[in-house]
Amino acid sequence: MAKKPTKFRHQSNQLTTSESPQGLVSLAPVSYPVAGTEVLALQIWHNPERKPSSDGPWSDEADKVAWVDEKTGFGCIMLRQENGTLSGYVGVDLSHPLFGFDAEAVPLDLSNSVHGGVKYGKECEVNRFTQEEYGDPRTERYTICHVTVTRIVRNYRTVQATKDEFAHEDLWWLGFDTDHIGDLVPKGFDRNSRKGDVYRDQAYVYGQIVAFAQRLKTVADGARPFADDRGEPYRLPRPVFTGEDD
Repeated sequence: MAKKPTKFRHQSNQLTTSESPQGLVSLAPVSYPVAGTEVLALQIWHNPERKPSSDGPWSDEADKVAWVDEKTGFGCIMLRQENGTLSGYVGVDLSHPLFGFDAEAVPLDLSNSVHGGVKYGKECEVNRFTQEEYGDPRTERYTICHVTVTRIVRNYRTVQATKDEFAHEDLWWLGFDTDHIGDLVPKGFDRNSRKGDVYRDQAYVYGQIVAFAQRLKTVADGARPFADDRGEPYRLPRPVFTGEDD
Protein backbone atom coordinates (compact mmCIF):
# COMPACT_ATOMS: atom_id res chain seq x y z
CA MET A 1 0.00 0.00 0.00
CA ALA A 2 1.21 3.51 -0.75
CA LYS A 3 1.73 5.85 2.16
CA LYS A 4 -0.66 8.68 2.73
CA PRO A 5 0.70 12.00 1.43
CA THR A 6 2.62 13.85 4.10
CA LYS A 7 0.82 16.75 5.73
CA PHE A 8 2.87 19.93 5.94
CA ARG A 9 2.22 22.03 9.00
CA HIS A 10 2.48 25.79 9.13
CA GLN A 11 5.84 26.53 10.70
CA SER A 12 7.25 30.00 10.34
CA ASN A 13 10.82 28.76 10.09
CA GLN A 14 9.90 26.65 7.06
CA LEU A 15 8.37 29.47 5.06
CA THR A 16 10.25 31.26 2.36
CA THR A 17 8.94 34.07 0.22
CA SER A 18 9.43 34.86 -3.42
CA GLU A 19 7.87 37.62 -5.47
CA SER A 20 8.18 35.63 -8.67
CA PRO A 21 9.09 32.01 -7.88
CA GLN A 22 10.42 30.09 -10.85
CA GLY A 23 10.41 26.33 -10.99
CA LEU A 24 10.42 23.56 -8.46
CA VAL A 25 10.79 24.33 -4.78
CA SER A 26 12.03 21.30 -2.86
CA LEU A 27 14.05 22.55 0.12
CA ALA A 28 11.10 24.19 1.84
CA PRO A 29 7.48 24.92 0.99
CA VAL A 30 6.77 28.38 -0.38
CA SER A 31 3.93 30.46 0.94
CA TYR A 32 1.62 31.17 -2.00
CA PRO A 33 -1.37 33.53 -1.55
CA VAL A 34 -4.65 32.43 -3.09
CA ALA A 35 -8.33 33.07 -2.39
CA GLY A 36 -7.66 35.13 0.72
CA THR A 37 -5.50 32.44 2.31
CA GLU A 38 -2.12 30.84 1.74
CA VAL A 39 -0.97 27.38 0.77
CA LEU A 40 2.45 25.87 1.34
CA ALA A 41 3.29 25.22 -2.28
CA LEU A 42 5.69 22.43 -3.15
CA GLN A 43 5.84 23.49 -6.78
CA ILE A 44 5.31 26.85 -8.43
CA TRP A 45 5.87 27.31 -12.14
CA HIS A 46 5.50 30.22 -14.52
CA ASN A 47 5.10 28.94 -18.08
CA PRO A 48 5.29 31.67 -20.75
CA GLU A 49 4.13 29.22 -23.43
CA ARG A 50 0.77 28.82 -21.71
CA LYS A 51 0.36 32.29 -20.28
CA PRO A 52 -2.12 34.39 -22.32
CA SER A 53 -0.37 37.26 -24.08
CA SER A 54 -3.15 39.76 -23.33
CA ASP A 55 -3.50 41.43 -19.96
CA GLY A 56 -6.10 40.00 -17.63
CA PRO A 57 -6.63 38.43 -14.21
CA TRP A 58 -4.26 35.66 -15.31
CA SER A 59 -1.30 38.04 -15.63
CA ASP A 60 -0.21 37.73 -12.01
CA GLU A 61 -1.13 34.06 -11.58
CA ALA A 62 1.34 31.20 -11.53
CA ASP A 63 0.74 28.56 -14.20
CA LYS A 64 1.23 25.58 -11.91
CA VAL A 65 0.81 25.40 -8.15
CA ALA A 66 1.08 22.07 -6.30
CA TRP A 67 0.51 21.53 -2.59
CA VAL A 68 -0.76 19.06 0.00
CA ASP A 69 -4.16 19.95 1.38
CA GLU A 70 -3.82 20.14 5.17
CA LYS A 71 -7.38 19.06 5.97
CA THR A 72 -7.40 15.92 3.82
CA GLY A 73 -3.75 15.05 3.25
CA PHE A 74 -4.41 14.81 -0.51
CA GLY A 75 -2.04 16.20 -3.12
CA CYS A 76 -3.55 19.06 -5.12
CA ILE A 77 -2.53 20.68 -8.40
CA MET A 78 -3.71 23.80 -10.17
CA LEU A 79 -2.41 23.78 -13.77
CA ARG A 80 -2.82 26.13 -16.73
CA GLN A 81 -3.78 24.47 -20.00
CA GLU A 82 -2.67 25.40 -23.52
CA ASN A 83 -5.80 27.50 -24.04
CA GLY A 84 -4.98 29.62 -20.98
CA THR A 85 -7.61 28.19 -18.65
CA LEU A 86 -6.87 26.60 -15.29
CA SER A 87 -7.65 23.01 -14.36
CA GLY A 88 -7.68 21.39 -10.93
CA TYR A 89 -6.60 17.93 -9.76
CA VAL A 90 -6.68 15.90 -6.55
CA GLY A 91 -4.55 12.77 -6.06
CA VAL A 92 -5.83 9.75 -4.12
CA ASP A 93 -3.79 6.71 -3.09
CA LEU A 94 -4.29 2.96 -3.42
CA SER A 95 -6.58 2.75 -0.41
CA HIS A 96 -9.17 5.15 -1.85
CA PRO A 97 -12.36 3.60 -3.30
CA LEU A 98 -11.92 5.60 -6.52
CA PHE A 99 -8.28 4.74 -7.12
CA GLY A 100 -7.98 3.63 -10.75
CA PHE A 101 -11.36 4.98 -11.86
CA ASP A 102 -11.57 6.57 -15.28
CA ALA A 103 -13.27 9.98 -15.29
CA GLU A 104 -16.43 8.54 -16.86
CA ALA A 105 -16.64 5.91 -14.10
CA VAL A 106 -16.83 8.40 -11.23
CA PRO A 107 -20.40 8.34 -9.84
CA LEU A 108 -22.39 11.29 -11.09
CA ASP A 109 -23.26 12.74 -7.68
CA LEU A 110 -19.58 13.17 -6.97
CA SER A 111 -18.56 14.12 -10.51
CA ASN A 112 -21.25 16.80 -10.77
CA SER A 113 -20.15 18.40 -7.52
CA VAL A 114 -17.14 19.96 -9.23
CA HIS A 115 -17.06 22.57 -12.01
CA GLY A 116 -18.01 20.96 -15.32
CA GLY A 117 -17.77 17.48 -13.84
CA VAL A 118 -14.77 15.20 -13.46
CA LYS A 119 -13.00 15.08 -16.84
CA TYR A 120 -9.67 13.55 -15.87
CA GLY A 121 -8.77 10.25 -14.24
CA LYS A 122 -5.21 9.00 -14.74
CA GLU A 123 -2.13 7.75 -12.91
CA CYS A 124 0.81 10.02 -12.17
CA GLU A 125 2.62 11.52 -15.12
CA VAL A 126 6.19 10.81 -14.06
CA ASN A 127 9.32 9.30 -15.52
CA ARG A 128 8.53 10.17 -19.12
CA PHE A 129 11.36 9.27 -21.45
CA THR A 130 13.05 10.95 -24.39
CA GLN A 131 16.04 10.43 -26.66
CA GLU A 132 19.22 12.28 -25.71
CA GLU A 133 22.48 12.60 -27.60
CA TYR A 134 25.59 11.38 -25.82
CA GLY A 135 29.28 10.98 -26.54
CA ASP A 136 31.32 12.78 -29.15
CA PRO A 137 30.01 13.14 -32.72
CA ARG A 138 31.82 10.94 -35.22
CA THR A 139 32.24 10.74 -38.97
CA GLU A 140 30.14 8.09 -40.68
CA ARG A 141 32.73 6.28 -42.82
CA TYR A 142 30.85 3.21 -43.91
CA THR A 143 27.49 4.34 -45.24
CA ILE A 144 26.87 3.34 -48.86
CA CYS A 145 25.49 6.66 -49.93
CA HIS A 146 26.66 9.93 -51.48
CA VAL A 147 30.42 9.63 -51.85
CA THR A 148 30.93 13.38 -51.93
CA VAL A 149 29.18 13.93 -48.59
CA THR A 150 30.56 12.99 -45.20
CA ARG A 151 27.84 12.63 -42.58
CA ILE A 152 28.28 13.33 -38.90
CA VAL A 153 26.37 10.88 -36.69
CA ARG A 154 25.57 10.76 -32.99
CA ASN A 155 24.78 8.09 -30.48
CA TYR A 156 21.45 8.32 -28.67
CA ARG A 157 20.16 6.90 -25.44
CA THR A 158 16.79 6.84 -23.73
CA VAL A 159 16.73 9.03 -20.63
CA GLN A 160 14.17 10.05 -18.06
CA ALA A 161 12.71 13.41 -19.03
CA THR A 162 10.81 14.19 -15.82
CA LYS A 163 12.98 14.33 -12.74
CA ASP A 164 11.07 13.09 -9.72
CA GLU A 165 12.23 15.43 -6.95
CA PHE A 166 10.03 13.78 -4.35
CA ALA A 167 9.58 10.16 -3.34
CA HIS A 168 7.18 8.67 -5.85
CA GLU A 169 3.79 7.49 -4.62
CA ASP A 170 1.17 5.49 -6.46
CA LEU A 171 -1.46 8.20 -6.82
CA TRP A 172 -4.49 8.43 -9.08
CA TRP A 173 -5.41 11.95 -10.15
CA LEU A 174 -9.01 13.06 -10.62
CA GLY A 175 -9.55 16.47 -12.15
CA PHE A 176 -11.74 19.05 -13.83
CA ASP A 177 -11.28 21.86 -16.33
CA THR A 178 -12.74 25.33 -16.85
CA ASP A 179 -13.35 25.66 -20.58
CA HIS A 180 -17.05 24.87 -20.63
CA ILE A 181 -19.98 26.94 -21.88
CA GLY A 182 -19.96 30.16 -19.87
CA ASP A 183 -16.24 29.97 -19.18
CA LEU A 184 -13.97 32.56 -20.73
CA VAL A 185 -11.06 30.95 -22.60
CA PRO A 186 -8.23 33.53 -22.59
CA LYS A 187 -6.43 32.34 -25.71
CA GLY A 188 -9.59 32.09 -27.75
CA PHE A 189 -11.62 34.88 -26.34
CA ASP A 190 -11.20 37.22 -29.31
CA ARG A 191 -13.06 34.90 -31.65
CA ASN A 192 -14.94 32.44 -29.45
CA SER A 193 -16.01 34.41 -26.40
CA ARG A 194 -19.61 35.19 -25.60
CA LYS A 195 -20.93 38.12 -23.67
CA GLY A 196 -21.07 37.18 -20.02
CA ASP A 197 -18.37 34.50 -20.19
CA VAL A 198 -16.42 34.36 -16.92
CA TYR A 199 -12.73 33.62 -16.47
CA ARG A 200 -12.35 31.03 -13.71
CA ASP A 201 -9.38 32.46 -11.87
CA GLN A 202 -7.08 30.73 -9.43
CA ALA A 203 -9.20 31.74 -6.44
CA TYR A 204 -12.20 30.01 -7.98
CA VAL A 205 -10.25 26.93 -9.05
CA TYR A 206 -8.58 26.67 -5.66
CA GLY A 207 -11.98 26.70 -3.96
CA GLN A 208 -13.21 23.94 -6.26
CA ILE A 209 -10.10 21.85 -5.61
CA VAL A 210 -10.22 21.96 -1.82
CA ALA A 211 -13.98 21.30 -1.78
CA PHE A 212 -13.46 18.33 -4.12
CA ALA A 213 -10.64 17.04 -1.92
CA GLN A 214 -12.95 17.17 1.09
CA ARG A 215 -15.64 15.21 -0.77
CA LEU A 216 -13.07 12.60 -1.77
CA LYS A 217 -11.91 12.37 1.84
CA THR A 218 -15.48 11.82 2.98
CA VAL A 219 -15.83 9.03 0.44
CA ALA A 220 -12.59 7.48 1.71
CA ASP A 221 -13.88 7.64 5.29
CA GLY A 222 -17.09 5.87 4.27
CA ALA A 223 -19.31 8.55 5.76
CA ARG A 224 -21.07 9.40 2.52
CA PRO A 225 -21.93 6.33 0.45
CA PHE A 226 -22.87 6.88 -3.16
CA ALA A 227 -26.57 6.43 -3.89
CA ASP A 228 -28.75 6.32 -6.96
CA ASP A 229 -32.08 8.11 -7.47
CA ARG A 230 -33.84 5.51 -5.33
CA GLY A 231 -31.47 5.99 -2.42
CA GLU A 232 -29.80 2.65 -3.01
CA PRO A 233 -26.00 2.54 -2.69
CA TYR A 234 -24.09 2.34 -5.94
CA ARG A 235 -22.21 -0.78 -6.84
CA LEU A 236 -19.03 0.90 -7.97
CA PRO A 237 -17.81 -0.27 -11.39
CA ARG A 238 -14.54 -2.12 -11.73
CA PRO A 239 -11.61 0.30 -11.97
CA VAL A 240 -9.85 0.59 -15.31
CA PHE A 241 -6.54 0.53 -13.43
CA THR A 242 -5.93 -1.10 -10.07
CA GLY A 243 -2.20 -0.66 -9.66
CA GLU A 244 -1.94 -4.40 -9.05
CA ASP A 245 -1.74 -7.47 -11.25
CA ASP A 246 -5.07 -9.14 -11.84
